[in-house]
Amino acid sequence: MKIMIALVSLLVFFTACNTPKEVASKDTIISITHGTNFGHCRGYCRKELVFYPNQINYFEASVDSTTNPVKVENFKNTSKEWSTLTEKLDLKKFNSLEERYGCPDCADGGSEYIEIKTAEGTKRVTIEFNKEASQLEPLLTELRSQRKKLLEN
Repeated sequence: MKIMIALVSLLVFFTACNTPKEVASKDTIISITHGTNFGHCRGYCRKELVFYPNQINYFEASVDSTTNPVKVENFKNTSKEWSTLTEKLDLKKFNSLEERYGCPDCADGGSEYIEIKTAEGTKRVTIEFNKEASQLEPLLTELRSQRKKLLEN
């Protein structure tokens, strides 16, 4: 019995001393997503880029996945490119924004969104496709620029 208590004590001691190297704060940005969607279209109606510190995932989906199977492509993201994005984001301002501006996807004009995932949660802001949105600047311009650079190559 004494041996069992000693082993448990040692186990507790060693696991208590094992602390993670980096603890994520509630404002740590996990991912930044930039997507577009068209409610009434044929073909690939939903396209999304998800930026992570070391990679970017591109995703295309269709209403008809038999004719148009889901497309996924992955790109490498550098710390410089990640910093360029995160520096353009005022997280406090972004979290105070409304969820929707204008009339996204009305009359199939399409919608565009930015979604920020942090350790505390996820916030998405949706606007009309390809419209100016001063409340999302300068992040929106940078996301559009990176989208164009990645997908035109």
